[in-house]
Amino acid sequence: MKEDITLIRVKGEAAPPLPVLPDKIIVIGDPVMVMGFRLAGVTEAYVAEGAAAEKKLSELVDRENAGIIIVSESLLSLIDWRLKKKIESIAKPVVIGIPDKAGRSEKSERLGEMIKRALGFDLGGKK
Repeated sequence: MKEDITLIRVKGEAAPPLPVLPDKIIVIGDPVMVMGFRLAGVTEAYVAEGAAAEKKLSELVDRENAGIIIVSESLLSLIDWRLKKKIESIAKPVVIGIPDKAGRSEKSERLGEMIKRALGFDLGGKK
């Protein structure tokens, strides 16, 4: 939920600038995946599976400071079609599915395709 921020102006002075929060990298997955990303320095990670993971993903997609959400491919394959459509239609956050213990999914979207969708152009395209 978005909070309203009220600026208080002192007579004759400009209001101080609002702090800009950096976009976060967030992980949702099984305990092994989450531990690996925590060891790599990711500070926000959630161990969740099934309906709990889908609910958490839905919450995170709506968060303003979420930049990249890393999720196991097996979890992405189980989420509701409406949430999938929402994820596909937004530029930010970028939701990345990575292989888990089960291995790589045949339906997985390549990272380059996700970046192209998020930015609106191909970074590696020929000139």
